[in-house]
Amino acid sequence: MLSTVQPSILKTTLPKETLPFGINRYLTNPYSNNKIAGSEKTEISNLSSFALSMQLTEINYSESSSGMLYRSSDNSLALKANRSVNVNLKMEKIQFDLTMTAESLGLDASVFANKSEPLIIKLQYSQTDLQISSEYLVKKHKTIRTPQEIIQELVKGLTTAMQDPDKRTIMYTLDEEAIQSLVQSDPKLGKLFGELVMLMNAVNLMKEQSLGDHDYVIRLSGKGKPYNEISETTDIQGYAKEYSVNITVLPPKTELTVT
Repeated sequence: MLSTVQPSILKTTLPKETLPFGINRYLTNPYSNNKIAGSEKTEISNLSSFALSMQLTEINYSESSSGMLYRSSDNSLALKANRSVNVNLKMEKIQFDLTMTAESLGLDASVFANKSEPLIIKLQYSQTDLQISSEYLVKKHKTIRTPQEIIQELVKGLTTAMQDPDKRTIMYTLDEEAIQSLVQSDPKLGKLFGELVMLMNAVNLMKEQSLGDHDYVIRLSGKGKPYNEISETTDIQGYAKEYSVNITVLPPKTELTVT
């Protein structure tokens, strides 16, 4: 039977937005030296004013959580689950503003519905890209028992062996994991294990000749109970572009204020 523990949030990063920044450039009444064939006349460019603005907005968000499941029999770890979500969203906006005169385009007043108001043309193009990727991994981890657990098992084995009616010689064995656990343990625990072994040897010396066919062997294992780990990672990448072109055509005989 397994007992459950509610998942706990280990790390949460709140959304962080990079404030939009803009680059605005204005060019008023640019001149170009356009020469007409057969004439030395220099004309003003058809472009009366020009403006460019750029804006970039970025949002980053990340969240991670973890949950664990324990065995009810010995409270050992049975399952560990990790989940993380990363979101990155970007938006780029570019806008062009052009102002031109009707005379420069060869237009007359008949084109304008209201001769006192300019003609406005708006063009817009947008593109959106969204990518979502998810990774799911399952791993099985091996564990080793603690030195305390191995010593407790030795004590239990010695207690049972001393009650053996055949008075067999007591022996013990250690597997690789048990040796690793004891070597890495606290020196005090290592000393305690050595004293228990000395006690076992003393008991063997006090015993009469063994009446049994085999020695009494205490097999000490350092292999712990394995647990599974499940990891899920989700990445969301979004990018949006928007291009806008605003063309303003001034009606004939409209005076422009040049700054």
